[in-house]
Amino acid sequence: MAFRRCLVATLVAVTVALSGWGDGRVLAASAPQPRPPGPGTPLSAAPVSAPSSGSASGTDGTETATAVVREHGYTPTGTAGYHPDNDLSVIVGRWTAAVDGHPQQAFLFHHGRLVGTDTQLPSATVEWLWSTDDVVALSYQLYRPDDPLCCPTAGAATVRYQWNGTTAVPLDPVPPADWSASASRRAVSSTGSTSTAS
Repeated sequence: MAFRRCLVATLVAVTVALSGWGDGRVLAASAPQPRPPGPGTPLSAAPVSAPSSGSASGTDGTETATAVVREHGYTPTGTAGYHPDNDLSVIVGRWTAAVDGHPQQAFLFHHGRLVGTDTQLPSATVEWLWSTDDVVALSYQLYRPDDPLCCPTAGAATVRYQWNGTTAVPLDPVPPADWSASASRRAVSSTGSTSTAS
């Protein structure tokens, strides 16, 4: 069954590429998309949004935070890791213009304010695992060099990010982004190109 899903996803990507839709890229967009705050910018220098508050939107500011993620061209995949009262919380999103659900980016918040992303370039797949008041744990699916984007076979890596009073810092090694690495998180830019940057 997994092979069939992998085959179908690969065929869809090839069909899209051959049809000229998306200019031969895995991702397609009709207009330039806003960049998330982290790519090319250290987490501590990322722009912040207006603070969320329960009275501004919803009961806990979740609607405001998801709107911020959408403003950066991503669709939230879940909000269970978002807690506006925490020193550090997260909303993972997938690039809205993607035809295959990739790339994904984790948006990090400090007391409801966007402070950056987990990595400079989005990953193929990232998932929220758990949180405390000042730590967020994310899981990255890992790919071998010959794995299709649909089907990672190198396991997963957990990376904890902690709020240090001024920014979020990784407590564990972030998996390499390079597609040729033996176990890569597969950095994919929002233009659909592959990258060796982190």
